[in-house]
Amino acid sequence: MNILMISVDKKIFDENSAVRQRMFNYGMLVNKLYIIVLNKKSENATPGKEMKIAKNIWIFPTNSSSKFAYMLDAVKIASKLRDIDLVTSQDPYEIGLIAWRIAKKLKTKLEFQIHTDIFNPYFIKHSIANRMRSAAANFLLPKADCLRAVSKRIKKSLPEKLQEKTVVLPIFTDLARIQQTRVGLNLHKQYPRFKFIILMMSRLEKEKNISMAIAAMQKVTAIFPKTGLIIIGAGSSRKTLRRQVRRAGLEENIIFKKWTNDPLTYYKTADLFLSSSDYEGYGLSLVEAIASHCPVLTTKVGIAGEILSSNNSLLCDVGDRACFVRNLVKAQQYPALLSQFKEKAYTDLVQKTYRTEGEYLNALQKSWFDTINKKVKLN
Repeated sequence: MNILMISVDKKIFDENSAVRQRMFNYGMLVNKLYIIVLNKKSENATPGKEMKIAKNIWIFPTNSSSKFAYMLDAVKIASKLRDIDLVTSQDPYEIGLIAWRIAKKLKTKLEFQIHTDIFNPYFIKHSIANRMRSAAANFLLPKADCLRAVSKRIKKSLPEKLQEKTVVLPIFTDLARIQQTRVGLNLHKQYPRFKFIILMMSRLEKEKNISMAIAAMQKVTAIFPKTGLIIIGAGSSRKTLRRQVRRAGLEENIIFKKWTNDPLTYYKTADLFLSSSDYEGYGLSLVEAIASHCPVLTTKVGIAGEILSSNNSLLCDVGDRACFVRNLVKAQQYPALLSQFKEKAYTDLVQKTYRTEGEYLNALQKSWFDTINKKVKLN
């Protein structure tokens, strides 16, 4: 089978990136793999023409003059390709619209990947752009031959007719690699003033609701003054969040750090991982925390209800600051409970995810094969 991917991930151009390695893995599943990358010509570190990175894998940058030219340029590239069996898109809105037009032109099957909880009310009300994305998804999803969702939560959010053609395929996490990774530093040695260290690993954006976590820390530090919160990440809300910390007088308790290439060290030496997101499609950081045997406190998003439950983690409704305060206090009052939770969460994760990359790739190959060989469209 021959697959055409539509992507915006510029890391594909980097021969040393994990994304490029993933393309090699996908190439082993198919006869030919074509990847059209939507990029602007003005962007740095992008090639000027197509690249053949393996005997059966080709990358085509659009090198467009602007984002408005992506569709025209991508369709132009795709029209020169032959014998495509399936077009797959990273999302069912901006990229999805382009993939749909290409699939119609090539008269081939179409798959949309759904990585975000696009019908979650918090996602929709977050911005005008998200409302447009949700509306676009409503239009495009019925036109696909197959939908690939990263969580059961996303599948359940879809209309029943769409659920019938939805495959749940979580993001693969190499549990064995996480187990074998050695700790590079110890947070308690680095910050000896803290008796209890909470970790957040997140983009610093509004939908992550980190401001609520900071507000909760005001209450918690009044009870446990030696509680520390380490926030690792970057984003447009960084300055706003730092101002909030200063106004709250929490500069000694809350530390901001830039993104790290060694996140596992932080997961493995923190006492609790905290996620306050308003919505998540999957929540890779939650999975990595669990795999690192770090107990979790999270809003009921992503894998909550699928892997995480009240039997193996501390859960709160979205936006419930009082619940976060209660659970952050509870976590320090009952360390044995946290120890029990982290082991139970890890056991549940192992049982409910793919243990090896081979298993994951086999499942992906099967979903493509089944979609291509459907004689009658489901929509």
